[in-house]
Amino acid sequence: MEFMSEAFVVLAILLVVGVAAFSFEPANPLEPWLRLVQSYGTERQPSQVTFADQEVLFGAKRKGLKKLSIAARFDATIDDFGFWLTYKGPLPEDASETVKVPGTHVRFLLQNGDRYVFELYAGPPVAVALSGQLGATLMERCQPAAS
Repeated sequence: MEFMSEAFVVLAILLVVGVAAFSFEPANPLEPWLRLVQSYGTERQPSQVTFADQEVLFGAKRKGLKKLSIAARFDATIDDFGFWLTYKGPLPEDASETVKVPGTHVRFLLQNGDRYVFELYAGPPVAVALSGQLGATLMERCQPAAS
């Protein structure tokens, strides 16, 4: 009889693990982009692309920053209105490929080597890391004007 109770416990554990494995859904890698699209998506395009084929990392303050996908590239423009990002890759049908974030909704957080980390206000905020001249230019725009 003791053998049956041990077998029942093992069977119950395997059943719980099996149900958990099949019901687990991994996080959507496009989730940060979709949050930005929900807040700032537009069908318009910037008049010109200032920074072509940029690598942008996405995440949140406390989570690590990573690419949306292996081949994800972006065209970016910084103008008087704010910051434009155009995603160059496969998207769901209902997602815009361009976001237009007002300059007042972009906040510089920190610089880590060649990467500049910004917070874009969405619900909840999305952190983005930009490299090189794009990050430096956006950081200059985010700094308050000296009086």
